[in-house]
Amino acid sequence: MARKKHYVFFIIAAAFIWTIDGLFRRSLYTIPPSFIVFLENVIRILIIFPLIPRFLPEYKKLSKRDWIILIILGVTSGALATTMYTAALAQIQSISYSVVALLQQTQPIFTIILAYLILKEKITRRFSLFAIIALTASYFLAFPNFTPTFFSNQAEIIAAALAVGAAFFWGTGTILSKLILKKISYAATAIIRFIIVVPVTFLFSLFSNQTYPLSNITSTQWFTLAGLALFSGVVSFIIYYKGLQHTEAKISTIAEFTWPLSAAFMGFLFLGERLSSFQILAGVVLLVDILILSLTSPEKV
Repeated sequence: MARKKHYVFFIIAAAFIWTIDGLFRRSLYTIPPSFIVFLENVIRILIIFPLIPRFLPEYKKLSKRDWIILIILGVTSGALATTMYTAALAQIQSISYSVVALLQQTQPIFTIILAYLILKEKITRRFSLFAIIALTASYFLAFPNFTPTFFSNQAEIIAAALAVGAAFFWGTGTILSKLILKKISYAATAIIRFIIVVPVTFLFSLFSNQTYPLSNITSTQWFTLAGLALFSGVVSFIIYYKGLQHTEAKISTIAEFTWPLSAAFMGFLFLGERLSSFQILAGVVLLVDILILSLTSPEKV
């Protein structure tokens, strides 16, 4: 489907919500990561339950191949990626929030390659130039001293590896989502994703011994989980899938750089993580790059 320029801003809005998500997700570090993802998806289903019957006719039209894609999407992007990202954020004593989020800069590499191989999206020289600028600016935003600074101890390496792993699975999820959005609506896609993630993350928690007594979860943590389920789950994914349905995967993945970009400034404003002049410059370059790609006519990218 041809891209309509304004739909890119749905993706940018969703990415900004995911930045705020990261700040609150950190406060749940006492709960095992996979169990957090399980609980938030259970709450999401409770929120959307009255809407499920409305989308049953769409699900009945899906083929066996479509259901296999959906299950893989739920396991990789919905369960594995979110669990790995949550686990990386839980290492609050080992790695900064900004670096965890900024390591998502590797996601476009996976997404663009898969978009070319699977979706047959054309990668033009113009797009390649802007993609390289975005990746470079994001790198220097993360590492102003030109080299990574998180290889001093094992905990930092593990946290970084988890963040990159999440980026890979989310990149894969973008491509799988594009395939499904050709068959069903954006709202139906978001809802079935939440449903599939619940049993997957429950099994993850059960077999990895990461279950957690519900009685140990404080009222503040329940409130945080509800906020994650509603805003970074139901609201953000419906917005995201609406934008993705009308946007090429290669453009979407660059627009998602709004997430690490805003994460750097969130870390500065709320967590006391200082930004150098060079990082601010890199952030400005990245923002301009995103806006140019988002506002450029589809046939010119």
